[in-house]
Amino acid sequence: MTGALTRTWVAVTAALSTLALTAPAAPAADPAPSPLAAGWTQETPRTLAPGVTRIRYTERVPDNRVRGRVLNIVEIDPAASALTLESIVGAGDGLTETVADQLAGVSSVAARRPYAGVNGGLFKSEPKHPDHVLPAGAEGTTLMHMGVSVTDGVLHSSSCWTNGDGSNGAVIQYGIPYITRLRTDLRLTAAGATVRIDDVNRDPGRSRGCARDAEDVAVAGQPGLYTDPDEIILFTDDYAYPVPKPGIDRNITADDDPGFEVVIDAHGVVTDARERRGGRTAAEQVHVPDGGRILQGVGTGAQWLRTHLTRDDRPAVGLELHDMTLDRDIPLDGSVDVVSSFHQLLRVGTVPAELPDSCSGRETGADGTTLICTDSRTALGTDIKGRPVLITLTGQPQTDPSVTHEDGDSLQAFARLLDSPELALVDVLNLDGGGSTTLMTGTEVQTPPTDAGKDPDGPEYVHRRVADSVYTGVGGYGMYAKQ
Repeated sequence: MTGALTRTWVAVTAALSTLALTAPAAPAADPAPSPLAAGWTQETPRTLAPGVTRIRYTERVPDNRVRGRVLNIVEIDPAASALTLESIVGAGDGLTETVADQLAGVSSVAARRPYAGVNGGLFKSEPKHPDHVLPAGAEGTTLMHMGVSVTDGVLHSSSCWTNGDGSNGAVIQYGIPYITRLRTDLRLTAAGATVRIDDVNRDPGRSRGCARDAEDVAVAGQPGLYTDPDEIILFTDDYAYPVPKPGIDRNITADDDPGFEVVIDAHGVVTDARERRGGRTAAEQVHVPDGGRILQGVGTGAQWLRTHLTRDDRPAVGLELHDMTLDRDIPLDGSVDVVSSFHQLLRVGTVPAELPDSCSGRETGADGTTLICTDSRTALGTDIKGRPVLITLTGQPQTDPSVTHEDGDSLQAFARLLDSPELALVDVLNLDGGGSTTLMTGTEVQTPPTDAGKDPDGPEYVHRRVADSVYTGVGGYGMYAKQ
């Protein structure tokens, strides 16, 4: 026993001697503060409704800016009350409206109006045909979505092609956004034959913003414009304008093709199959019948329609939405909305390596020399608890009305700011920015106008009319908290 105790004491003494002779480890350095913690101040959160909270951060270190920027975060907690998250195209697809107008149209009942909303997906403005008579209050342009757009299961636009990989988007279903890569597959079957439908609710022969299939060819000297002389385009009954006539775009030869047009009623029956798109005379205005559809074709697309469709036929239209991430189809039922984007800002809590450092608006900073990125930003995401989040980054209103209020940042800098751990964001999709960026809470606009006004007698800057909006409001998708 004595020997065992002696050996134990020797071992303990040796261990203590070793510890005494070893230099203590240097204390771990404090991690660098996040971009949010380093330069922004959080204001007192404001509850907009049970489960809907707006948190505003103001930049206290402007970093070569005249005034600090404003970051708005709207957190939506479906465990707190019955909340919904949806997108809306307003009074009709293709019609440009402000976010305020679109959200005002959600419900005429005050208690069911949205609690908060932001502008939605990417789009391009389209020229008006000189013979078209537009709806009351409409601007002289229509619009084309850039990527997949869906409201209540109705497809308004196909995906971008991107070598068959589709394009980014947020699938909003049952009050939750799911950010992924999406590809559409549109087919028309008649008389035992099947043909591809090229797109939805746009002028046949040309696409804006991105190619929609491998046949689309970029137009030299016209950035973002693509042409295809052989197309079939589908028009839905919520398209707010008369369907296109030939010759909208003088730069595109395919657009001059009179083409062929097929009218389908609410029962899926062809009521007319005729030469020339959009009416036989300049005065004629052709609208999609309620509950029905119209098909327009140019080139070989027009020839296919001539050959395979006539009155009283019942063609089958197949519209498929494919989730490229999970390799599955997403049924286009009434629960599905989709807003489009080119870029995902955060993916599983990390800034994607492929995210470009893009910026359209550059202005001289406070030092009078260095250029800074001034693109306002809008985003939609989910946090670590799976809750939806609406986001805007803008400047503060300027005292000089001749100076734009816009003051955001490049995509990468915006993503790094959102990657701050205090926000606990996991997946975030970039939405349309610049002059489109708008945040509304109730009936109040919380972001300054940054789009140059077109009315010489009106304000110098306005909130841009947009393609769609994303909003939260009272709904039936709440995951009620246990009492």
